[in-house]
Amino acid sequence: MRFAYNLVMSDIITGVRQAIQDLIAPDFKALQMKVVAMSRQIEVQHEAVMKTVEALRAEMRSEFAAVEAKNQLEVFRQVSPLRERINVVKQGRGRKFRE
Repeated sequence: MRFAYNLVMSDIITGVRQAIQDLIAPDFKALQMKVVAMSRQIEVQHEAVMKTVEALRAEMRSEFAAVEAKNQLEVFRQVSPLRERINVVKQGRGRKFRE
């Protein structure tokens, strides 16, 4: 009797396992495939975003370099006449002290 009970239980367990595999396994496999596909899509989008960020960084560096060069030129333009004036004043004082 015990043998028959174990055989019946074994058949029930096997039947439940088979039912689970038949019902859940295909859905689980499909979900796994979706997760893999989404992971790949996220990687591609991440790479695209990083390329955009790098392009923006390069553009910003270029703009900053242009602004810096422009500022240096403007400083030189403003300081140059002052140097000439200082030289004129120095020359004038030199004459004054020589006389």
